[in-house]
Amino acid sequence: MTALSDGKRSFGLAAAALAAILCAAPAPASAQSAPISVSSCTVLQYQGGARRPFWFQPPGPARFGSLYTDGVKIVYANTTNKVITRVGFRVNYRGDIERVIDVGTFSPGVTIDHSFGEFSGLAYLGPRPNECRAVAVRFADGSSWHRPK
Repeated sequence: MTALSDGKRSFGLAAAALAAILCAAPAPASAQSAPISVSSCTVLQYQGGARRPFWFQPPGPARFGSLYTDGVKIVYANTTNKVITRVGFRVNYRGDIERVIDVGTFSPGVTIDHSFGEFSGLAYLGPRPNECRAVAVRFADGSSWHRPK
């Protein structure tokens, strides 16, 4: 090997080592995980109307429930040691995106189970949304967290 090829090899090894260090570096505070964890996110199916015996029900999906949605239910927990006063969620169902806001006093470690009116009256395509995640949190001390784009 010549001195030139040894220099190229040394440069390649140094670049690989630098890349490994950068990849292993801790994420900046703004990119840390959300201060809440969503345990379930379910699109609700409308259950209105009179209940009739099964032999009077029309055939198909309507026999087992409505063809329409009746909101969304989100169950989540505050995973920080600070009180949260407002949480913003991004929910995507059938390609329709809604921002769901929950306001209250949510203590650390407490599980919250709330239903919201968003996605009411749409065609029901099952209980699972395409996406359901926290995008913003406001704490009682005035600070906030926003999911990086």
